[in-house]
Amino acid sequence: MKKIVFLTILLLLSSLLVAGVIATYSTYPLKLESYNSIYQNKYGGIGTNHYPNLMAMHIGRFSIDTQGQTVRSFALLSNISNEFVFTGPTLWNPTLTTDQLGFHGVAILKYGSQLTNSNLNQGYTNPIYPTDTPMYGVITIDFYLISYNQDNVFLPDKSYAHMSGTVGNFTVSYSTEDVGFWNADFTPVTGTNGEPIPEQPYLGPGTITPDDPVPYVDPTDPIFDFTITDIQESFQLSDAYGTGTAYVAQAEVIVTNADVSNPCGVTLTFTNQTNTEFFEMRNTEDPNLSTLKYKLSFNGTIIDPGDLVDWVGFVNSTYTKGVYVTQIQEHDVDTLVEGTYSDTIIVTLTPKDTV
Repeated sequence: MKKIVFLTILLLLSSLLVAGVIATYSTYPLKLESYNSIYQNKYGGIGTNHYPNLMAMHIGRFSIDTQGQTVRSFALLSNISNEFVFTGPTLWNPTLTTDQLGFHGVAILKYGSQLTNSNLNQGYTNPIYPTDTPMYGVITIDFYLISYNQDNVFLPDKSYAHMSGTVGNFTVSYSTEDVGFWNADFTPVTGTNGEPIPEQPYLGPGTITPDDPVPYVDPTDPIFDFTITDIQESFQLSDAYGTGTAYVAQAEVIVTNADVSNPCGVTLTFTNQTNTEFFEMRNTEDPNLSTLKYKLSFNGTIIDPGDLVDWVGFVNSTYTKGVYVTQIQEHDVDTLVEGTYSDTIIVTLTPKDTV
């Protein structure tokens, strides 16, 4: 399964850009697994297991970088249903497919070594806990459907059909004010392009209910959660002249469910939106002006659009590597009109066979 993350690089020649809280959202193939497995494999057993011995469906993950700001509250605006019903075989009636099993929507916020849970049943506006608590840096919010029944009621290798309940669409906003959740003013998180993230579906590709019956299969392959963090709002051009490098962002992979005796890896593909032969930054006010060509450097490799870079040797841990701009020509800079220049890079992660 491939996973795509967008990385926007901004080059500032004269003006200063104010960075906001940025975020990316990733969806996952829907499947049933015990939350006990999720707690161990995805979170490494830190913090609190809020749903012991219950069944879960992982809908998606919101990865947030506060970009140096201190956030105190997150608000979820969502029309997700209060209850979901699936039907399928159970411990009580293993030969039938008509037993009804209920679920409800929850969010798990991970900050440092703490996990905090929120039920998504407080109307269109839902606090994402903890609220009125200083947080900064990298934060993740995972969305799940959690069962009312114990996980042993479900039968392995069986599938469960969706009967009712919709996940709808959602947006996330944040507040930096120390005034309590219900009195705070909230600002939408932005994407890596600097624009507020519009309302979007929980499920890919844009569906509000599962298209197919959901299988109960505990994960057997490594799980890779990939994000781009620490995106720099500017960098010193001269650092990237010739063979020099300028740090612009950090790639992060959180690996869970890996076989520690058989390290795994991924391949990252770096492309741009225009399918050109080179990366180029364009003036944000007039994209028809001259562009600034450059290359990327990652994991010791100089990268042109479309190049693939292996990143291997993973076990169950968090891995980070810097992304750098390089090979800017000084004479190209001298011809540019002053202003803000940017480029959007598309990073695609593909799991490799074990290495």
